[in-house]
Amino acid sequence: MASLLPPTGTNVFRRFTPESLAEIDRLIQERSTREDVEGVEEVPKAPSIDLEAGKGLPMIYGDPPKDLLNTPLEDLDPFYKTQKTFIVISKGNTIFRFTAEPALFCISPFSLVRRGAIKILIHSYPSHAVILIAFW
Repeated sequence: MASLLPPTGTNVFRRFTPESLAEIDRLIQERSTREDVEGVEEVPKAPSIDLEAGKGLPMIYGDPPKDLLNTPLEDLDPFYKTQKTFIVISKGNTIFRFTAEPALFCISPFSLVRRGAIKILIHSYPSHAVILIAFW
């Protein structure tokens, strides 16, 4: 029987890598080909309210390691395990959710351009980004 509580501690934070994306693709393929069989664990019908984008990270997860802040991570919400998404947690432990599909049909979620754009987007002081762009 599956636990109703989410995993706790900082070991739940894993970087979003090409292997993570391949695993999501495998789960999507498995889910589409799988027939309804009793005893098979189903994915939740709706996303967790506690892990919504824009909200703070629940205290049950603890503080993420400093080297994982502002970097793409595997999604913590079981609802999104079979969807091509990843999360980024900012310094204030705010959750941001992004799609793992190629942006503009050509920019991979692992490209430096996209990672830079994500860092600018989640920065807590947008006036600094405007100043940086104005002087660039």
